[in-house]
Amino acid sequence: MPKRKHVWSVILFIICISIVMSGCGKADSSNQPEGREEAVMGDGKQDGKKKRPEDGQSGIVAGSIESSLKVLEPQNEKGILFRYELKNQTEKEKVFEFSTSQKFDYVIKDKNGRIVYQYSKDHMFMQVLTSLRLKQADTFKQDILVKDLEAGTYNLEVWLTPKGETEDYRQKITFNWN
Repeated sequence: MPKRKHVWSVILFIICISIVMSGCGKADSSNQPEGREEAVMGDGKQDGKKKRPEDGQSGIVAGSIESSLKVLEPQNEKGILFRYELKNQTEKEKVFEFSTSQKFDYVIKDKNGRIVYQYSKDHMFMQVLTSLRLKQADTFKQDILVKDLEAGTYNLEVWLTPKGETEDYRQKITFNWN
C-alpha cells in the first residue's frame, strides 16, 4: 500500500513539473512589427511611453531591408528620444532569428570615441529563441531615450542582433547634449 502511494506521488510530481516546464517554452514571437517597443533609457532604465500616432506606411520602394535612425523628440527635461527603424522593402517576408530576448543593442560614444554607455552591459536577456517577422512593407520600430549625459558631442550607434545574419543594419547619429 505505501509503495502504491509513493508511485502516485511520483506521477503527480512529474505532471506538475511538466506543466511548469511547458510555461517556460518559446516566448511569444509576434513582435508587433507595426507597433514599437517601449523607449529604452540611455542609463539603462525603462520609462513608460505615451502612445503616438504611427507614421504612415508606404509601399515597397526597393528590394532591401532599410534601417534608419532619427531624432524623434529633441532634448527636453526627459532627454533626447531617438527612433531606430527597420523596414522591409523586399517582396518577401523577412524573419530574423535571435538566440536571446535581445533584438538590438546600442552604444553611446563621446567625441573621442570612448564608449560611455552600452545598452547590453546593463541588461540581462532571457536565453530563449525568439524571432522578428517583417512582412512586406512592415516596419520594426524601437524608441531609445538617452538621458543623464554630461554636456558635449556624442555618437549613438544602434544595430540589430540576429543570429546567422551577415548584415546587422547598423545606424549612427551624432548629437549634442546641453
